[in-house]
Amino acid sequence: MIDPQDVVNAYRLILGREPESQESVNRYATELSDLNALRDMFLSSNEFRQKFEHIHAPKRSRRGFYGPVMKVELKATDEQLAMLYVKTAAQWHHLGETEPYWSVITQESYLQSHFQQSREVFYATGEQEIQLLDSTLERHFLEHRPLGRCIELGCGVGRVTAALAKRYQEVIAVDISEPHLRLAEQELSMRGVSNVTYQHLTSLEQTEGYGPIDLFYSKIVLQHNPPPVMDVLLKNLLTALRPGGIGFFQIPVFKAGYKFLLESYLQEDNQTDMEMHFFPQAELLNLVANAGCRVCELYEDDSIGASASMVSNTLLVQKLD
Repeated sequence: MIDPQDVVNAYRLILGREPESQESVNRYATELSDLNALRDMFLSSNEFRQKFEHIHAPKRSRRGFYGPVMKVELKATDEQLAMLYVKTAAQWHHLGETEPYWSVITQESYLQSHFQQSREVFYATGEQEIQLLDSTLERHFLEHRPLGRCIELGCGVGRVTAALAKRYQEVIAVDISEPHLRLAEQELSMRGVSNVTYQHLTSLEQTEGYGPIDLFYSKIVLQHNPPPVMDVLLKNLLTALRPGGIGFFQIPVFKAGYKFLLESYLQEDNQTDMEMHFFPQAELLNLVANAGCRVCELYEDDSIGASASMVSNTLLVQKLD
Protein backbone atom coordinates (compact mmCIF):
# COMPACT_ATOMS: atom_id res chain seq x y z
CA MET A 1 0.00 0.00 0.00
CA ILE A 2 1.13 3.56 -0.79
CA ASP A 3 0.77 6.56 1.49
CA PRO A 4 -2.30 8.50 0.22
CA GLN A 5 -0.32 11.73 0.50
CA ASP A 6 2.14 10.34 -2.06
CA VAL A 7 -0.78 9.84 -4.45
CA VAL A 8 -1.90 13.44 -3.91
CA ASN A 9 1.66 14.62 -4.52
CA ALA A 10 1.82 12.61 -7.74
CA TYR A 11 -1.33 14.33 -9.01
CA ARG A 12 0.18 17.73 -8.25
CA LEU A 13 3.70 17.08 -9.55
CA ILE A 14 2.92 14.95 -12.61
CA LEU A 15 -0.53 16.09 -13.74
CA GLY A 16 -0.38 19.59 -12.28
CA ARG A 17 -3.75 19.43 -10.57
CA GLU A 18 -5.60 18.26 -7.50
CA PRO A 19 -7.08 14.74 -7.39
CA GLU A 20 -10.60 14.43 -8.79
CA SER A 21 -11.79 12.73 -5.61
CA GLN A 22 -10.63 11.20 -2.35
CA GLU A 23 -12.03 7.91 -3.63
CA SER A 24 -9.48 7.92 -6.48
CA VAL A 25 -6.67 8.69 -4.04
CA ASN A 26 -7.68 5.83 -1.76
CA ARG A 27 -8.07 3.39 -4.66
CA TYR A 28 -4.59 4.06 -6.06
CA ALA A 29 -3.05 3.99 -2.59
CA THR A 30 -4.60 0.57 -2.00
CA GLU A 31 -4.25 -1.07 -5.43
CA LEU A 32 -0.80 0.06 -6.58
CA SER A 33 2.17 -1.79 -5.15
CA ASP A 34 4.76 0.97 -4.86
CA LEU A 35 5.81 4.46 -5.96
CA ASN A 36 7.29 3.14 -9.21
CA ALA A 37 3.90 1.73 -10.23
CA LEU A 38 2.23 5.03 -9.27
CA ARG A 39 4.68 7.03 -11.35
CA ASP A 40 4.36 4.72 -14.36
CA MET A 41 0.55 4.94 -14.27
CA PHE A 42 0.52 8.73 -14.37
CA LEU A 43 3.29 9.05 -16.96
CA SER A 44 1.48 6.64 -19.31
CA SER A 45 -1.92 8.34 -18.93
CA ASN A 46 -3.61 10.14 -21.81
CA GLU A 47 -3.97 13.22 -19.63
CA PHE A 48 -0.21 13.51 -19.12
CA ARG A 49 0.48 12.96 -22.81
CA GLN A 50 -2.05 15.58 -23.90
CA LYS A 51 -0.87 18.20 -21.40
CA PHE A 52 2.86 17.76 -21.87
CA GLU A 53 3.29 16.25 -25.32
CA HIS A 54 5.12 19.37 -26.50
CA ILE A 55 7.74 18.75 -23.81
CA HIS A 56 8.42 15.03 -23.89
CA ALA A 57 7.36 13.87 -27.37
CA PRO A 58 10.38 13.35 -29.63
CA LYS A 59 10.35 15.13 -32.95
CA ARG A 60 10.21 12.62 -35.75
CA SER A 61 12.39 12.95 -38.78
CA ARG A 62 10.63 12.39 -42.10
CA ARG A 63 13.61 10.76 -43.78
CA GLY A 64 11.76 7.46 -43.96
CA PHE A 65 9.41 8.79 -46.61
CA TYR A 66 12.34 9.14 -49.01
CA GLY A 67 13.15 5.47 -48.81
CA PRO A 68 12.72 3.06 -51.72
CA VAL A 69 9.45 1.31 -52.50
CA MET A 70 9.06 -1.82 -50.38
CA LYS A 71 8.93 -5.11 -52.26
CA VAL A 72 6.07 -6.93 -50.57
CA GLU A 73 4.31 -10.00 -51.97
CA LEU A 74 0.69 -10.07 -50.76
CA LYS A 75 -0.83 -12.88 -52.78
CA ALA A 76 -0.55 -16.43 -51.49
CA THR A 77 -2.26 -19.73 -52.19
CA ASP A 78 -4.49 -21.31 -49.54
CA GLU A 79 -1.71 -23.77 -48.77
CA GLN A 80 0.86 -20.98 -48.37
CA LEU A 81 -1.51 -18.99 -46.14
CA ALA A 82 -1.96 -22.02 -43.93
CA MET A 83 1.82 -22.40 -43.64
CA LEU A 84 2.20 -18.72 -42.75
CA TYR A 85 -0.49 -19.06 -40.14
CA VAL A 86 1.18 -22.08 -38.54
CA LYS A 87 4.48 -20.19 -38.23
CA THR A 88 2.83 -17.18 -36.59
CA ALA A 89 0.75 -19.36 -34.26
CA ALA A 90 3.87 -21.21 -33.08
CA GLN A 91 5.63 -17.93 -32.27
CA TRP A 92 2.71 -16.58 -30.26
CA HIS A 93 2.02 -19.82 -28.43
CA HIS A 94 5.64 -19.71 -27.25
CA LEU A 95 5.35 -16.07 -26.19
CA GLY A 96 2.08 -16.81 -24.41
CA GLU A 97 3.70 -19.59 -22.43
CA THR A 98 6.85 -17.64 -21.56
CA GLU A 99 6.23 -13.85 -21.48
CA PRO A 100 2.53 -13.18 -22.11
CA TYR A 101 2.40 -9.62 -20.72
CA TRP A 102 5.74 -8.42 -22.10
CA SER A 103 4.70 -9.71 -25.52
CA VAL A 104 1.76 -7.27 -25.43
CA ILE A 105 3.76 -4.22 -24.30
CA THR A 106 7.49 -4.79 -24.55
CA GLN A 107 8.58 -2.98 -21.39
CA GLU A 108 10.80 -4.51 -18.75
CA SER A 109 8.22 -3.89 -16.01
CA TYR A 110 5.85 -6.34 -17.77
CA LEU A 111 8.23 -9.28 -17.73
CA GLN A 112 6.99 -12.20 -15.64
CA SER A 113 9.60 -11.46 -12.98
CA HIS A 114 8.23 -7.92 -12.42
CA PHE A 115 4.61 -8.17 -13.44
CA GLN A 116 2.86 -8.42 -10.09
CA GLN A 117 4.13 -4.96 -9.18
CA SER A 118 2.93 -3.56 -12.53
CA ARG A 119 -0.37 -5.40 -13.00
CA GLU A 120 -2.73 -2.48 -12.30
CA VAL A 121 -0.71 -0.07 -14.43
CA PHE A 122 -0.68 -2.59 -17.28
CA TYR A 123 -4.45 -3.07 -17.30
CA ALA A 124 -5.11 0.66 -16.81
CA THR A 125 -3.50 1.30 -20.21
CA GLY A 126 -6.39 -0.57 -21.84
CA GLU A 127 -8.96 1.99 -20.72
CA GLN A 128 -6.62 4.78 -21.82
CA GLU A 129 -6.41 3.31 -25.31
CA ILE A 130 -10.17 3.05 -25.67
CA GLN A 131 -10.50 6.66 -24.55
CA LEU A 132 -8.56 7.44 -27.74
CA LEU A 133 -11.23 5.58 -29.69
CA ASP A 134 -13.91 7.59 -27.83
CA SER A 135 -12.23 10.86 -28.82
CA THR A 136 -11.78 9.79 -32.43
CA LEU A 137 -15.44 8.81 -32.78
CA GLU A 138 -16.50 12.10 -31.21
CA ARG A 139 -14.45 14.09 -33.73
CA HIS A 140 -16.48 12.46 -36.51
CA PHE A 141 -19.86 12.77 -34.76
CA LEU A 142 -20.01 9.00 -34.33
CA GLU A 143 -20.73 7.01 -31.19
CA HIS A 144 -20.57 3.52 -29.79
CA ARG A 145 -23.72 1.57 -30.63
CA PRO A 146 -25.46 0.90 -27.31
CA LEU A 147 -26.48 -2.64 -28.28
CA GLY A 148 -23.46 -3.24 -30.45
CA ARG A 149 -21.30 -6.21 -31.30
CA CYS A 150 -17.54 -5.80 -31.25
CA ILE A 151 -14.67 -7.94 -32.55
CA GLU A 152 -11.27 -7.40 -30.95
CA LEU A 153 -8.59 -8.98 -33.09
CA GLY A 154 -5.61 -9.91 -30.95
CA CYS A 155 -7.09 -9.48 -27.49
CA GLY A 156 -3.95 -10.86 -25.85
CA VAL A 157 -4.36 -11.05 -22.08
CA GLY A 158 -7.51 -8.88 -22.06
CA ARG A 159 -5.78 -5.53 -21.51
CA VAL A 160 -8.22 -3.59 -23.75
CA THR A 161 -11.08 -6.08 -23.69
CA ALA A 162 -12.60 -4.96 -20.40
CA ALA A 163 -12.84 -1.37 -21.65
CA LEU A 164 -14.58 -2.49 -24.84
CA ALA A 165 -16.98 -4.60 -22.77
CA LYS A 166 -18.15 -1.44 -20.99
CA ARG A 167 -19.17 0.07 -24.32
CA TYR A 168 -20.61 -2.88 -26.26
CA GLN A 169 -23.26 -5.43 -25.45
CA GLU A 170 -21.16 -8.24 -26.87
CA VAL A 171 -17.41 -8.47 -27.34
CA ILE A 172 -15.78 -11.33 -29.21
CA ALA A 173 -12.16 -11.48 -28.04
CA VAL A 174 -10.07 -13.28 -30.64
CA ASP A 175 -6.45 -14.35 -30.38
CA ILE A 176 -4.07 -16.71 -32.11
CA SER A 177 -2.49 -17.72 -28.78
CA GLU A 178 -4.42 -20.03 -26.49
CA PRO A 179 -2.16 -19.22 -23.49
CA HIS A 180 -2.93 -15.52 -23.89
CA LEU A 181 -6.65 -16.24 -24.14
CA ARG A 182 -6.64 -18.29 -20.93
CA LEU A 183 -5.07 -15.40 -19.05
CA ALA A 184 -7.57 -12.94 -20.57
CA GLU A 185 -10.52 -15.05 -19.48
CA GLN A 186 -9.12 -15.46 -15.97
CA GLU A 187 -8.46 -11.75 -15.58
CA LEU A 188 -11.83 -10.56 -16.85
CA SER A 189 -13.70 -13.18 -14.86
CA MET A 190 -11.94 -11.90 -11.74
CA ARG A 191 -13.04 -8.37 -12.69
CA GLY A 192 -16.66 -9.44 -13.12
CA VAL A 193 -16.81 -8.97 -16.90
CA SER A 194 -19.44 -11.34 -18.29
CA ASN A 195 -20.28 -10.15 -21.83
CA VAL A 196 -17.12 -11.40 -23.56
CA THR A 197 -16.80 -14.51 -25.71
CA TYR A 198 -13.25 -15.85 -26.13
CA GLN A 199 -12.28 -17.44 -29.41
CA HIS A 200 -9.01 -19.16 -30.24
CA LEU A 201 -8.26 -18.34 -33.87
CA THR A 202 -7.11 -21.63 -35.34
CA SER A 203 -7.34 -20.69 -39.03
CA LEU A 204 -7.81 -17.65 -41.24
CA GLU A 205 -11.08 -19.11 -42.53
CA GLN A 206 -12.59 -18.49 -39.08
CA THR A 207 -12.59 -14.74 -39.72
CA GLU A 208 -15.01 -15.16 -42.63
CA GLY A 209 -17.93 -15.84 -40.28
CA TYR A 210 -17.85 -12.96 -37.80
CA GLY A 211 -20.39 -10.60 -39.36
CA PRO A 212 -22.36 -8.53 -38.93
CA ILE A 213 -20.37 -6.46 -36.42
CA ASP A 214 -20.52 -2.83 -35.26
CA LEU A 215 -16.85 -2.38 -34.38
CA PHE A 216 -13.66 -4.05 -35.51
CA TYR A 217 -10.79 -3.06 -33.19
CA SER A 218 -7.12 -4.02 -33.37
CA LYS A 219 -3.91 -2.40 -32.15
CA ILE A 220 -0.28 -3.64 -32.09
CA VAL A 221 -1.50 -6.94 -33.52
CA LEU A 222 -1.60 -6.91 -37.32
CA GLN A 223 2.10 -5.99 -37.44
CA HIS A 224 3.08 -9.39 -36.07
CA ASN A 225 1.54 -11.21 -39.05
CA PRO A 226 3.13 -11.67 -42.48
CA PRO A 227 1.63 -9.28 -45.08
CA PRO A 228 -0.47 -11.92 -46.91
CA VAL A 229 -2.06 -12.81 -43.55
CA MET A 230 -2.71 -9.13 -42.75
CA ASP A 231 -4.36 -8.85 -46.16
CA VAL A 232 -6.82 -11.70 -45.48
CA LEU A 233 -7.57 -10.62 -41.90
CA LEU A 234 -8.38 -7.04 -42.90
CA LYS A 235 -10.46 -8.04 -45.92
CA ASN A 236 -12.56 -10.48 -43.89
CA LEU A 237 -13.10 -8.25 -40.86
CA LEU A 238 -13.85 -5.05 -42.79
CA THR A 239 -16.25 -7.00 -44.99
CA ALA A 240 -17.97 -8.26 -41.81
CA LEU A 241 -18.89 -4.72 -40.72
CA ARG A 242 -22.58 -3.90 -40.93
CA PRO A 243 -23.54 -0.72 -42.88
CA GLY A 244 -22.38 2.20 -40.75
CA GLY A 245 -20.06 -0.06 -38.74
CA ILE A 246 -16.65 1.17 -37.65
CA GLY A 247 -13.14 -0.19 -38.03
CA PHE A 248 -10.43 1.28 -35.77
CA PHE A 249 -7.05 -0.34 -36.25
CA GLN A 250 -3.31 0.26 -36.37
CA ILE A 251 -0.91 -1.11 -38.93
CA PRO A 252 2.73 -0.35 -39.91
CA VAL A 253 2.91 0.86 -43.51
CA PHE A 254 6.57 1.55 -44.24
CA LYS A 255 10.11 0.61 -43.27
CA ALA A 256 13.12 1.55 -45.31
CA GLY A 257 14.69 -1.64 -46.66
CA TYR A 258 11.82 -3.95 -45.65
CA LYS A 259 10.82 -6.66 -48.09
CA PHE A 260 8.62 -9.72 -47.90
CA LEU A 261 9.26 -12.51 -50.39
CA LEU A 262 6.90 -15.37 -49.73
CA GLU A 263 9.00 -18.39 -50.65
CA SER A 264 12.10 -17.04 -48.93
CA TYR A 265 10.14 -16.34 -45.77
CA LEU A 266 8.59 -19.80 -45.67
CA GLN A 267 12.07 -21.31 -45.76
CA GLU A 268 13.22 -19.31 -42.72
CA ASP A 269 13.36 -21.16 -39.42
CA ASN A 270 11.80 -18.84 -36.83
CA GLN A 271 9.56 -20.56 -34.33
CA THR A 272 9.88 -18.32 -31.28
CA ASP A 273 10.88 -14.72 -32.07
CA MET A 274 8.39 -11.85 -32.24
CA GLU A 275 8.29 -10.48 -35.79
CA MET A 276 7.43 -7.04 -37.18
CA HIS A 277 5.90 -6.75 -40.66
CA PHE A 278 4.79 -3.86 -42.87
CA PHE A 279 1.86 -3.43 -45.26
CA PRO A 280 2.25 -0.86 -48.08
CA GLN A 281 -0.04 2.11 -47.50
CA ALA A 282 -1.23 2.27 -51.12
CA GLU A 283 -2.34 -1.38 -50.94
CA LEU A 284 -3.99 -0.68 -47.58
CA LEU A 285 -6.10 2.18 -48.93
CA ASN A 286 -7.16 0.07 -51.92
CA LEU A 287 -8.13 -2.76 -49.57
CA VAL A 288 -10.29 -0.45 -47.44
CA ALA A 289 -12.10 0.90 -50.50
CA ASN A 290 -12.63 -2.56 -51.99
CA ALA A 291 -14.17 -3.70 -48.68
CA GLY A 292 -16.84 -1.02 -49.10
CA CYS A 293 -15.46 1.34 -46.45
CA ARG A 294 -14.47 4.99 -46.41
CA VAL A 295 -11.49 6.37 -44.52
CA CYS A 296 -12.73 8.87 -41.91
CA GLU A 297 -9.31 9.52 -40.39
CA LEU A 298 -5.75 8.33 -40.88
CA TYR A 299 -2.77 9.51 -38.86
CA GLU A 300 0.76 8.48 -37.96
CA ASP A 301 1.08 6.89 -34.53
CA ASP A 302 3.93 5.87 -32.24
CA SER A 303 2.89 2.24 -31.81
CA ILE A 304 6.20 0.97 -33.20
CA GLY A 305 8.30 3.75 -31.67
CA ALA A 306 9.58 7.01 -33.09
CA SER A 307 11.90 6.15 -35.97
CA ALA A 308 13.03 7.96 -39.09
CA SER A 309 12.88 4.72 -41.07
CA MET A 310 9.45 3.35 -40.02
CA VAL A 311 5.87 4.60 -40.29
CA SER A 312 2.77 3.23 -38.56
CA ASN A 313 -0.78 4.40 -39.24
CA THR A 314 -3.99 4.33 -37.23
CA LEU A 315 -7.20 4.36 -39.26
CA LEU A 316 -10.84 5.05 -38.51
CA VAL A 317 -12.96 3.63 -41.31
CA GLN A 318 -16.72 3.31 -41.76
CA LYS A 319 -18.69 0.81 -43.82
CA LEU A 320 -20.78 2.51 -46.46
CA ASP A 321 -24.54 1.97 -46.53
